[in-house]
Amino acid sequence: MTFRTLILDEPELEFGNGGYHVDPRLGLTAHGPLQPMPGDRVTIGVIGTSETYDGFEAWMERLTSSIPGKSKKQPNLFPPFPGLGNQNPFECRFEVISSARRILPARDIGDIVRIKKHAEAVPEAAELFFDQAQAMLEGSDRPDVIVAALPFDLILRVVNHTTPLATDDAADATDEDHDHPLDFRDLFKAKTLPLACPTQLVWPTLWDDNARIPRKLKQTARTVQDPATRAWNLLNAMFYKAGRTPWRLPRPEDALSTSYVGIGFYRDLSGQRLLTSTAQMFDERGKGLILRGGRALTDKQDRNPYLDRENAYDLLQRSLKAFFGQHHHYPARLIVMKTSRFRSTEIDGFREALAEANVAYSDFVWVRENSPITMYREGAYPPLRGTTVKFGRDAVLFTRGSVPVYRTYPGLRVPNPLMLRPHTADTPIMDIAREVLALTKMNWNTTQFDGALPVPIRAARQVGRVLKHVPIGQVPTSRYPYYM
Repeated sequence: MTFRTLILDEPELEFGNGGYHVDPRLGLTAHGPLQPMPGDRVTIGVIGTSETYDGFEAWMERLTSSIPGKSKKQPNLFPPFPGLGNQNPFECRFEVISSARRILPARDIGDIVRIKKHAEAVPEAAELFFDQAQAMLEGSDRPDVIVAALPFDLILRVVNHTTPLATDDAADATDEDHDHPLDFRDLFKAKTLPLACPTQLVWPTLWDDNARIPRKLKQTARTVQDPATRAWNLLNAMFYKAGRTPWRLPRPEDALSTSYVGIGFYRDLSGQRLLTSTAQMFDERGKGLILRGGRALTDKQDRNPYLDRENAYDLLQRSLKAFFGQHHHYPARLIVMKTSRFRSTEIDGFREALAEANVAYSDFVWVRENSPITMYREGAYPPLRGTTVKFGRDAVLFTRGSVPVYRTYPGLRVPNPLMLRPHTADTPIMDIAREVLALTKMNWNTTQFDGALPVPIRAARQVGRVLKHVPIGQVPTSRYPYYM
């Protein structure tokens, strides 16, 4: 078999004042956010103990001044944070509202800490924080974002070291990842969905440079970042959750109007029902919609989950109607991504929905994470991010790898490429690879741009972990920031 190797250019992002840059932090510093609003502010309510509230408030005060980068040898990987009181990269104030704070009594925290069973402690903790969030939103000063500042003694009780989503920025667990203990973050997010206010979880390691994660909780997904990186990531996440747009993917004038749909799978709490979740990105700004699909199927011989024709049709029809509701027209093109292979019956259902909406172009792409093919680069560093190898109709894409802008490989382990396997496609595979690479940069929980997964798949997976706690009869909110 012949193959072709190409290194894709790092996709640019568009910022304010018509500025472009490949890196979110450098782009925000140089150009500001997309469509800044003069006098804009993001208001923050805080739930925590007196100690964690004081710690978070002191951290926000610290952010008014500049914070130096971690390494002068790698200034692009670890850029300084310029400070909200100086050259504010978000051109927006972030204000902790004292009237929207809720202090948790030490007695209530102690009662939960003394619960011996993890499965009993987590619901109690989630209920405690939910009650406080609900009371906060009933007040006169409704914040844009609610911060849940967890104390370490509570974290040790409700966060398990085997739980892959111990942070808001670790949604790369595999589909059907239902064998882990009950997770506080997932349950709290699910309970607060009806409140229609996004939330942000923080630990004392955010504001205390000397704080260390207890040995019980240490894992590769939970490391303490340098102060400047913590500042960038927290503020960017809250900026987006408050309804603002830091950056977007540039769209050429002659490009087709495209909708991106990611499909993920998750088990309900009983572990018996395999369900679907989708994350649809309407446009290049990252605005999207969350839908819960029907029951998924698997075969004994093939464990790859899939939808039958009826559920595939229903899911995509609702997705297209939602697009129409936002834009008053259907997209000219739609790309569906999932991490399992497509079935012919599944495609039939999708095509029926596309035909009804008169969508002319479509691509159905299996994004395979455990690629059977990889590449190695001569020397000590892995292949460059964007390295793509075309095998017939398929392609192998390194979304992680050495990054020329960073002048290093910023990862800890040898990166695994994605294998892109279209079931059917109206778009050349190398163009699809460029889109997938660009979509890895639409993760609002981090400002480091070398994410592993395109955001439709990453978001669908993240959403599924929350939806498993939402009863089937309850219609969950469709806004993605509530699930982040």
